[in-house]
Amino acid sequence: MDKIKEILNERLPAGSFARNVVTLMTGTTFSQALLVLAAPILTRLYSPEDFGVYSLYTAILGILAVVACWRYELAIVLPEKDEESSNLLALSILICFFMAIVTLIMVALFNFPVANLLGAPELSLWLWFMPLSVLTVGLFQVFNYWSTRRKQFKRLAVRQITQNTVTAVTQVGIGTVYSYGPMGLISGDIIGRMTATARLGMKIWKDEGREILKAVTVDNLKARLLEYKHFPIFSTWATLLNTIANMLPILMLGYFFNSAVVGFFELGHRLLALPLNLIGSSIGQVFFPKATEMYRNASVTDYSLRMYSVLLYIGIIPILFLMVVGPELFSLIFGSQWLIAGEYARWLGPWLIFQLASSPISMLYYVLDKQSLYFIFSLILLIMRLLALFIGGLLNNPLYTIMLLGLSGAVVYFINAVFLLKIAGNNLIKILATTVKPFVLVFPFLVPTICFKWLVPESLWSILICAISGLACVIVLGLPKKRMSCDE
Repeated sequence: MDKIKEILNERLPAGSFARNVVTLMTGTTFSQALLVLAAPILTRLYSPEDFGVYSLYTAILGILAVVACWRYELAIVLPEKDEESSNLLALSILICFFMAIVTLIMVALFNFPVANLLGAPELSLWLWFMPLSVLTVGLFQVFNYWSTRRKQFKRLAVRQITQNTVTAVTQVGIGTVYSYGPMGLISGDIIGRMTATARLGMKIWKDEGREILKAVTVDNLKARLLEYKHFPIFSTWATLLNTIANMLPILMLGYFFNSAVVGFFELGHRLLALPLNLIGSSIGQVFFPKATEMYRNASVTDYSLRMYSVLLYIGIIPILFLMVVGPELFSLIFGSQWLIAGEYARWLGPWLIFQLASSPISMLYYVLDKQSLYFIFSLILLIMRLLALFIGGLLNNPLYTIMLLGLSGAVVYFINAVFLLKIAGNNLIKILATTVKPFVLVFPFLVPTICFKWLVPESLWSILICAISGLACVIVLGLPKKRMSCDE
């Protein structure tokens, strides 16, 4: 272990981009692995309808999380002086408590109509817990960006491990004892968030509490409120539109179809998104302050394109192979009743490839002070999602709806990535070449599995052939060192 640590210290020096990403990914990998391992158990403890109600709850929470702090938490990373950031932290916390109270009032007035509109009357009881969830997720966002500014990525890794561990254990435990309804899924999510956020907050208070309190004054709070007002004016609405667009499939699938369809969609999406979010969020977390620094040094152009290339390779290799054997794999792991979730996952693949490649570099909107353009992108994404869901809903065909979602999402996120790289100073031809190359290189490795599935349909042996081909692809192609080095 000492030898391994010595090698890591030599290859990944402390404070480097790669070291910070690995620090986040180490903790997040472990925590996400817990959720993946728990998934086959949860799918046998809870029904697709239960997962549907749980997904609706987290979808509503995801939308409210955007306005929990009016996006002032994003500004915590930007000031050069810690004194200004301390006041932004305090301002964000005050706004978060205010929004929790507003949420409680909204729940008291509209919980039954909202639950009935989404086709899940049993959701109304759980909406009373929404103010607590909003407070918890808002405080985490504040602590998250403060820790990012301080480059305390180990804190964030520990926090992620804590949340997912508590969530998985609680969901499995309650599902085993009380195997009826979505209670275990939702309460596990709430308890996991609360435990992890409280632990992160206590760590910040212990290490930097005095420094923060010393800097905070009423006058400084007012000054920061006005200085960064463009965040609530532009970023809040842009991110809100983007989040609504991401949560819209869950909400509208519930409206047009039923909670079982929502459950199939959620499992298919979650199992694809979990590992990708692990990588994307870890890289994006470190990319934000690094890109800010490189922009000041006028070197963000090549850096952003290298990042896009790395993310494309990371997404394309596993997702394309999963698209080939998705239904068989889901049926084998989660039970035959979840085969439809694998079919959905297949068509969500293109969307998630380009979302992974685009989302981390979307921090360029803030680095380059282009929040108004982010609003336009978010509006386009929302419109495209609405069209896909309305067309699929009118056709009364869930699978067509998922197909339209996957293809339209891929197009929008690809355009977003191209636009971001362009405003960062990259050449269009170079961007397109960087995009096409990994697809061309990976496709030959897919041919054996595709041919076998054509010759022997619905055979589980296709999973083994796919796994061997995927491993060969990783060994032969790999990720060239020059792509993985983002500290040049």
